Amino acid sequence: MPIRKRKQRPSKVKPSCAKEVSVLAWIQDAYGNVLLIQQMASRQLWSLPGGKVRGSEGLKAALRRELKEEIGLTLISTRVIDLFDRPQRSGLAVLFRTTLRKGKLKLGKKEIKQAAFVSKLPPNATPSVRYFWRRQFPTASARGNILDL
Repeated sequence: MPIRKRKQRPSKVKPSCAKEVSVLAWIQDAYGNVLLIQQMASRQLWSLPGGKVRGSEGLKAALRRELKEEIGLTLISTRVIDLFDRPQRSGLAVLFRTTLRKGKLKLGKKEIKQAAFVSKLPPNATPSVRYFWRRQFPTASARGNILDL
């Protein structure tokens, strides 16, 4: 019987057997501006509201929990509109177009510095925000809106 060689894993991939899944909310106001939040931690990057999914948690339940924690608002409806697969980080981000119950933003004091509806991408945005921004606003991007999963 011939001996099979093991495939070598690329060196940049985390040695885990499962991807870390995050859920993110794409929330637009009546003028088409997108809600971004600025994180308190480390580099204080701008990101979309959302976060990591817990082991036994459903995607929509995780999104509902993260929105309540970060911006203090309740989810009315949501649907998946895009994915960002990051094999080099063993991560997968799921983007939801989200409608919220009307109310005033109540930022999570320990993790969110500020929130704003923006029409332009800030220079210090997370990779997932930059990725989804290009895909949701294809006319503002030279790359177009090609699904490249």
